[in-house]
Amino acid sequence: MEPESTAAPEAPLSPPAVPPPPSKLHVVFFNERGLRAGWRLLIFVGMLIAAQAFVFGVLFLIRGGRNRPPQNAMPPPEQLLVGELVGFLVVVLITWLMSRIERRRMGVYGLPLERSAWSSFFVGYFFWGFLPLTLLLLAMRALGVFFLDGVALHGSDIAYFALVWGLVFLCVGLFEEYLTRGYPLYTLADGIGFWPAAILLALLFGYLHMGNGGEGRIGIIDVCIFAMFAAVTLRLTGNLWLAVGAHAGWDWGQSFFYGVNDSGAPAVGHLLNSHVKGPEWLSGGSVGPEGSLLSSLLQILMIAAFVAI
Repeated sequence: MEPESTAAPEAPLSPPAVPPPPSKLHVVFFNERGLRAGWRLLIFVGMLIAAQAFVFGVLFLIRGGRNRPPQNAMPPPEQLLVGELVGFLVVVLITWLMSRIERRRMGVYGLPLERSAWSSFFVGYFFWGFLPLTLLLLAMRALGVFFLDGVALHGSDIAYFALVWGLVFLCVGLFEEYLTRGYPLYTLADGIGFWPAAILLALLFGYLHMGNGGEGRIGIIDVCIFAMFAAVTLRLTGNLWLAVGAHAGWDWGQSFFYGVNDSGAPAVGHLLNSHVKGPEWLSGGSVGPEGSLLSSLLQILMIAAFVAI
């Protein structure tokens, strides 16, 4: 007969401790992924505004407080190059600071330094920027609303202005695409989803272009459609390089190669002389090709073609 055990009976297991619910203040600022997207975007915008104000204030003092050119006149390309390059570098700096705060790689915000970046950029530059513009102007010529008037530059001026305008619009493409579809789109999409964020930022992109004195209603609509094209390419390729190329190739073709107005402003040092006539909704009028309804239709077709291929 086994002796009775003298061990004390085991105590019943206590239920696991339930963590206290987060405070209302915590819920306002944080979710399961950390600081909410809206607050992160607000920090980005605040730092960006402060940095841009400081840098461009310094540049204004260096220039001796000279006034900006009239709204319907494009500044010299050398001046534009400095402004667009500095603007892009400021956006890169603030994006880098946010990447350190969030412990993410810079490449996730749209401009990864990959081997395929150059090929994507040049495909965008020619096939989705310069070539569509050329087809648009050919269609406008066939309809009798656009005409070329000969060559405006000769000799070494051709190479000089082709290069300097190429650098200008490279910086324009980088600056505007990274500013509106880099960190802001990545972060806003984390909060409300990619396509709602893309639509909101496309509308913001159009609103920012309303500051161009020579812009028109159709031109603003066209800018918004291009913003959606850029968002589509980002979604399908994973980066902004093709959109940057398309942006730069279109602008270079307008301002330098064909010598047409860009948002109502002619460029200093354009290769070809041209003029338009006919109804503004078809010819673009003083706005340039972007003021033509044909341009808006072309941008829509570009979106459909990119999705289809």
